[in-house]
Amino acid sequence: MTVAAILYDGRSSERRHVQIDPIGSGAIRVTGEGIEREWRLSEVRVSSRVGNTARNLYFPDGSQCETSDNDGVDRLLAGSGRGRGSALHRLERSIGYALLALAFTALAAWLAIAHGIPALASQVALRMPPSAEEFIGRDALRALDQALLAPSALASERQAQLRLLFSELLGRVEGASNYRLELRASRHLGANALALPSGIVVVTDGLVELAQNDQELIAVLAHEIGHIKHRHALRSLLQNSATALLIAVAIGDITSITSLAAALPTVLLHAKYSRQFENEADDFALDYLANRKIPAERFSAILDRMERKGSMPSGLDYLSTHPATRERIDRARTRQ
Repeated sequence: MTVAAILYDGRSSERRHVQIDPIGSGAIRVTGEGIEREWRLSEVRVSSRVGNTARNLYFPDGSQCETSDNDGVDRLLAGSGRGRGSALHRLERSIGYALLALAFTALAAWLAIAHGIPALASQVALRMPPSAEEFIGRDALRALDQALLAPSALASERQAQLRLLFSELLGRVEGASNYRLELRASRHLGANALALPSGIVVVTDGLVELAQNDQELIAVLAHEIGHIKHRHALRSLLQNSATALLIAVAIGDITSITSLAAALPTVLLHAKYSRQFENEADDFALDYLANRKIPAERFSAILDRMERKGSMPSGLDYLSTHPATRERIDRARTRQ
């Protein structure tokens, strides 16, 4: 019945090895070098048993004992009717309750990731300070320029035409006066257009060359502006970051949490838009085309050409971040 423990006197950090023995009915004796104390179990507060974590016995004089002999503590408490352990300990020892708790945890995590985090990310994105959004967009563009992009090889006259086209497009979109167009060359991204936070739209030379006319480029630009208006890039960043943070907390991987901030540009560049985000951006583009009397066929045509062109060598082409392309083409064609 003896339980080995470590005694702390409550006044210093000194620790002493002691043993705890039952005496009589409902009492215990704590003995060690120069120590001999007796307490009634009704005077001792015992921490609940949770798995195999250490237990603590708190005594009236402020001292306490710590022991990993949980079974021994339960035997000491048995005489006072307190030896059955905590309700939590009994639950965790039940396979049925453990499986039920696991299923509940999985369901709660799925609901949080599928519904809770997107709803929260949407609200946070709408309230994000412009300075923070500008910083994220600028940092993402810098990362792209360092890794995947190069200065545009288009003729200066063509670049001027595209900037004028973009400026005219912005003139018809409320609250878009501060958006800007960035033209880049990239053998990695191929025919691609990206919408970054703070109103940056990146268009590659490959996309310009793939388009058969400027109306097709207008359709793609309007789509990317739709992403910016709905703050899809920022919402995707927040959702992916929050999901990664939730998983890191669940598995206790602190290094993942501390390195998350440094990886934000990478998370943004590789984030895939959801079907909902794509439909919202498509609807924005199709509404814009309808207001400009531009056939919706211009949008479906360039999407179809991109799909037939196939993936770029790096796998980071336009289609890789725009899922369900065939469905989007069909939706655009219904707007003819």
